Amino acid sequence: MDIVLTAVEARVLGSLLEKEVTVPATYPLTMKALIAACNQSTSRDPLMDLSEADVAEAIDALKAHKLVRKVLPSHGDRSVKYRQVAVEALTVDEAQRAILTVLLLRGPQTPQELKTRTDRLHPFADPEAVEATLADMAGWGDPLVRLLPRRPGQRDARWAHLLSGEPDLSAPEPAPRATRAPAAPAAPPAPQPEAVHGPLAALAGTWSGPDGGRVEVVPRPGQPVLAWQARGAGDEEVGFLRLVGDDEVELALATASGRAEAWRGLVEVAAGARAVELVLSGPAGDRTYRVDATTLTTDTTTLTRVT
Repeated sequence: MDIVLTAVEARVLGSLLEKEVTVPATYPLTMKALIAACNQSTSRDPLMDLSEADVAEAIDALKAHKLVRKVLPSHGDRSVKYRQVAVEALTVDEAQRAILTVLLLRGPQTPQELKTRTDRLHPFADPEAVEATLADMAGWGDPLVRLLPRRPGQRDARWAHLLSGEPDLSAPEPAPRATRAPAAPAAPPAPQPEAVHGPLAALAGTWSGPDGGRVEVVPRPGQPVLAWQARGAGDEEVGFLRLVGDDEVELALATASGRAEAWRGLVEVAAGARAVELVLSGPAGDRTYRVDATTLTTDTTTLTRVT
């Protein structure tokens, strides 16, 4: 295959393929949303911390391969956006696209792993259906995937995509985890906020800012939603914040002026889990919220944690 993508180019292309299916309301992606998709801490292997320069360089290379296109601002848009055209260039169907997407984002995997990880993209009936699709893609005159030799101790063979060239078979496998004898059963602990709300738990609390600005985020016990109330100089809004996937988030609001709004986007945990960032798109453009230790930073102000 003439196309040989770098690891960063593969991550950018895989992220665009994934988000077109999982968050169609905010697709094509702005540069900011694309960076967050590439660097998210879930459904990615390895984890990356790409800069805007890294992603921009990868986009230029993918455009040269005719796999990505730039969408110029129009009809009130303020940002250049990006979309994939690899589906047309590679002539893959929905099932093949789902497999290629997950291989680009997570590296070599078994049919069972692919069956589990493609569920949001395409519902395969069983691992055998995944394997049949892989075999078809491997049998093309210019194959897209390759079955890797099974290594000692591996139960199932893995498959790899070929958009980054032939896989490196000399790379060492990670050491298996040590096993322990099973402990005596114990009563399950009460779920922690992080287990119910994931990275959104970092926003829980009361945040106070200048000029009377205030944001309150209150987890609903045992429910995967957080109550939201924000007050500023211009308006007041109330609603609910919730995860709708591994990394997608939704903020449903009603404002004091009578508007009902729905905001959707991505949540990202920064390196070392020291900060959490939400990048949302809605009827008034984009919003960003970043929680770092004791501060909540928005597009316009910085608030300090009160409780």
